Amino acid sequence: MTLLTTHNPSRPLPEATASELMHIFIDQDTDALLVGACLALLAQRVPEAHELAAFADALSEVAVPFPAVPEGALDTCGTGGDGSSTANLSTLAALLLAHLGVPIVKHGNRAATGVCGSADLLEALGYDLARSSADLAVDLRTRNFAFLFAPAYHPLLGRLREIRKRLGIPTIFNLLGPLLNPGNPPLQLLGVAREDLVAPMAGALARRPTLQRALVIHGKDAEGKGLDEASIEGPTTVVAAVDGRVAAPQVLVPRELGLQPPVRHALRVANRAEALAVARGLFAGAAHADFRPAVADAVALQAALGLHLHRGTALEGLAETLRETRAQLDLGFPLPFAPGGEVRL
Repeated sequence: MTLLTTHNPSRPLPEATASELMHIFIDQDTDALLVGACLALLAQRVPEAHELAAFADALSEVAVPFPAVPEGALDTCGTGGDGSSTANLSTLAALLLAHLGVPIVKHGNRAATGVCGSADLLEALGYDLARSSADLAVDLRTRNFAFLFAPAYHPLLGRLREIRKRLGIPTIFNLLGPLLNPGNPPLQLLGVAREDLVAPMAGALARRPTLQRALVIHGKDAEGKGLDEASIEGPTTVVAAVDGRVAAPQVLVPRELGLQPPVRHALRVANRAEALAVARGLFAGAAHADFRPAVADAVALQAALGLHLHRGTALEGLAETLRETRAQLDLGFPLPFAPGGEVRL
């Protein structure tokens, strides 16, 4: 408790202090108002890579592990917080990648501020969020897909959900979620909503001892607003983290990849029901009434980046890989799990 009153979280924290602070946050005896005040202070500045890594390490120490992760396994996720209300691009890309033979260990939760979170969509499609780790290990081996529902693996974070909700602002935990996959997959495609977070998030990933390769991406929409995904409307900054090192940024331009500008707001969904309809249209292929070409383009782009990570290839051939993933979406593809009963939204 002394740490909360002696160190100002609005200034950078030494690694040991950051780790201690996170343990205080998740301590059930810590005053909720004091935690909220510290989170508000932390939100006033851009965290440094060593702080993010220390926070994530502290939380990983008390998480429930998921050990059955194969070589070449990948997580696709975003920090959220861009306010774009787009379809679930990273989740849909994960499902496509699983169909294409990439082992996907996706870690996610229900929506906190967005329209439909990864867990919300998968549950609506019939996925059982309560599947045991043993069943998930079988799923991963036989179907290339396992979804690790965050509350089941990070039970101590439950008390912070209400604190964060009351604050009503993005907090450090929006950034930490993508760093907390309990399976520690060796590959990760991570979207961040703010350009100034690309470097620290890449640096934090580079510090993860189990990570082999990652791409941190930040897109811009047609109006220049930041997106936590690769953009089909504007440029996308890509920073690779490979074997503990952070590479120089690269910039992707949609036209150079063969992508045409979409109709305005073509990626947006108004509610969970629409998000589900868009997903079903994507699985059914281009002939389906709910198939949206712009969503297919965006999902194909995220999936193409995931394939390059999995294959360990340079991004110079991204346009060709994008054609590969987009062609699959025109045909449609099956879910990599057996639906257990859809949830009505």
